[in-house]
Amino acid sequence: MLGFLVGAALFGLTYQQVFPVISGIANLGNVVIPDLWNVSSFLFIALFTLIALLLFYLIDRAGLKRKEK
Repeated sequence: MLGFLVGAALFGLTYQQVFPVISGIANLGNVVIPDLWNVSSFLFIALFTLIALLLFYLIDRAGLKRKEK
């Protein structure tokens, strides 16, 4: 708990100096992942769907289900 408080205090004290630097580096404007990776939006949606279906299949095969109360 002490680590959370110390981290919050350090963040609050250094915010004014650190945020503009980080914001200048990471500010890419309004972009989406397919634009960042330079791929078609439809290709990205298809890949994301396939990965999600694969994960659902693997979870089902592993038997990771909610326990009944």
